[in-house]
Amino acid sequence: MEPAGDAATVLIGRVVKAHGIRGEVVVHPLSDVPGRFDVGTEVVVGDTRRVITASRPHQGRLLLAFEGVADRNAAERLRGREVLGPDVDLEDSDAYYAHELVGLPVRHVDGRDLGEVSALIELPEAAGYDLLEIARDGGSWLLPAAEEFAEVVEEGDDGALVLLVEPPDGLLDGEPEVVLPDAPDEPEVVPPDAPDAPEVVPPDAPDAPDAPEQG
Repeated sequence: MEPAGDAATVLIGRVVKAHGIRGEVVVHPLSDVPGRFDVGTEVVVGDTRRVITASRPHQGRLLLAFEGVADRNAAERLRGREVLGPDVDLEDSDAYYAHELVGLPVRHVDGRDLGEVSALIELPEAAGYDLLEIARDGGSWLLPAAEEFAEVVEEGDDGALVLLVEPPDGLLDGEPEVVLPDAPDEPEVVPPDAPDAPEVVPPDAPDAPDAPEQG
């Protein structure tokens, strides 16, 4: 296959592992843009352009086959590789890249304001999803980045974007975790050196008198 060129690309998935003996791989998708993983789509896997020849859902992920990857040994060499796709214009699409969610206000479906998306936290592929960190009241809470819990909607006359969420039961029962800055290190107190004690020199003992001579 051809090496990847300089065309603008974005991260759309990551190869988790090989599957079966016919060259299929399990891919953890990181994009919900329609058509990203359709058969016939050209993507970049690692540093090589490849065409998707088979695509089907598999336990919340995708099973993909690529042109030029015909057996398990070839598929194993793709383990951990990033899958890149073209940086398409999403202006007229209802889909959003994960990094575009950072900075959006977060609102519960019941109308409560829940903070603002402050970061995207990537989890190991085995988790099946990533996390959105939501800053709120000086602390933060985490929401699974999954379609069943969150949706980007437009609000108001200006069409401002808001992340509308319906967190799993119990997720908001506690107070947000407050992240405090590290306390400064206490200065080390070094006691002053004690003054040296004066050296005591005892006086010389007087000489003993000579004993009288014996006659």
